[in-house]
Amino acid sequence: MSVPQPWTAWFDATRAGAPHCFAQLATVGPDGARCRTLAMRERHGAELWFTTDQRSEKVIELQRQAPPQGHPHAEACWYDLTSRTQWRFRGPVRFLLPDTHPQDCQRLWEKLDDADRARFHGPPPGSLHQTGLPQPGDHIAEDFSILVLRAEHVKVLELADLPHRHWYYPGEGRAAPTRLMP
Repeated sequence: MSVPQPWTAWFDATRAGAPHCFAQLATVGPDGARCRTLAMRERHGAELWFTTDQRSEKVIELQRQAPPQGHPHAEACWYDLTSRTQWRFRGPVRFLLPDTHPQDCQRLWEKLDDADRARFHGPPPGSLHQTGLPQPGDHIAEDFSILVLRAEHVKVLELADLPHRHWYYPGEGRAAPTRLMP
């Protein structure tokens, strides 16, 4: 490949061929860096949408680091085993909540299976295990939200061929990418 296409088209093509899109999200807690895996649900332009529980530590960490004017920042990393391509997305994060974005939240809520929906109605993430979790129900849980990462910096590392290729897309990928050393 000489120069890749815009990252959004490339990402969509890669994701279409992948069985899953689980990305690792990095945040900073009081004791240092933290990383966890989230299911990427949708992409809208340069925004990556993940579902999350507002009671989770990642939400608290992100809210804690938010500047007075603006949004906190995070980085997500997805490795597609099929194409052997690593994607890194960095930028500001915001949350879509059921009371402010009811249609978007309802649409993603309905895509979750019963076990995932039940977890949102149960005890907070990271609390002590309890038996007899609640039934999922059709109504959206009040702590359900959509974590939106606006990808202002995208790096793509192609590992399938030698030499490996490393690309940097500034902004939303409209400009041609810069090739970096792998």
